Amino acid sequence: MKDLGYGFKDVLFGTASGEIAPQVWDLFLYKLLKDNNDGNTANFLMAVKNNDEATKQQLAQQYFPYTLEALKEHVDGTLRLVDQLIMKANSYDRHTHPRVPVIVAHNELVKETFEKVQAQ
Repeated sequence: MKDLGYGFKDVLFGTASGEIAPQVWDLFLYKLLKDNNDGNTANFLMAVKNNDEATKQQLAQQYFPYTLEALKEHVDGTLRLVDQLIMKANSYDRHTHPRVPVIVAHNELVKETFEKVQAQ
């Protein structure tokens, strides 16, 4: 994320619609290229830094099936983790842990958001 010049505010999913920010796609493609020592890693990084949308688009199309699979794995894994966290939080005594409802509400929002992303 840092290599691309993105912050957490840039790589978001829309809570209302599950919309995926373009920077999320960039991040997943960059990680895919970098993790596989792909020769296009530097080209993509330069395209992001120079706002070269044509090169970004060309590489995004070329690697789309792999980027999509990586994003799906991330979403599916996050949904599994959130379910576990909700179950764990609900196992706590609410008198001893009065913030459990807030934690569960947050995790439910994350779950709903990722389900909307998954549905796209």
